[in-house]
Amino acid sequence: MEHIVKSFDRDLETVLSELTTMAKLVRTQLIDVTGALESLDLETASRVMKRDAEVNGYEVLVDALIESVFARRQPAACDLRMLIGMGRMSVDYERMGDEIRNIAASIEKLHALDLVLLANRAMLLKMVPTIVDMMNDTLVSLTRRDTSIARQVIEDDKTVDEVYKSTCHALMLHMMQDPKTIEDAQALMWMGRALERVGDHVKNLAEAVIYIIEGADVRHEFYTPMTEGDTFVEPQLTK
Repeated sequence: MEHIVKSFDRDLETVLSELTTMAKLVRTQLIDVTGALESLDLETASRVMKRDAEVNGYEVLVDALIESVFARRQPAACDLRMLIGMGRMSVDYERMGDEIRNIAASIEKLHALDLVLLANRAMLLKMVPTIVDMMNDTLVSLTRRDTSIARQVIEDDKTVDEVYKSTCHALMLHMMQDPKTIEDAQALMWMGRALERVGDHVKNLAEAVIYIIEGADVRHEFYTPMTEGDTFVEPQLTK
């Protein structure tokens, strides 16, 4: 939707542009740390850790831009949702950056991996293409204003979760069979957990896109907004 005051459109475009740049940086970080894990490249891992400060800087910048628009434009309706949603997204991108930094920091803890651990590392790395595709699709969903793509991203996160669970199970069995591998196996489990969390944050991004476009909050689907005359009932979670 275009505004009569064209500078308002430019303000929103500026926020979106910086958020997109942040997203691409986080995606690059994920790809780089994956390569570092695959080859146990400590130099690349160190570079990823240092670059996390740049990701943090983008969160500060996006927050400042959003605050400026609030102060000067007093947005309402879809503009308000756009700004709130982009603020949520910048938080998730920053947290993704933290998880990626943690993976990079753990690489130096790995020692000589036996054949079983190498196979488990390969299983963990299978999560990454799915996560990268989810990240790309989230941005496409936002720019095209197509929530069907965002909803598919939410479904795709289940694939990431399943790979993580399978890998953890295999690592636990290997640790019991060969206690000498416990340290390396635990490091791989922590890395897998970090990758799984990255996937969770991408799911959050997709939920934010749905909120921006539809105004629907799909984070807690058991919640139904109250209307006048309703009596509050404590929500019951299914077992």
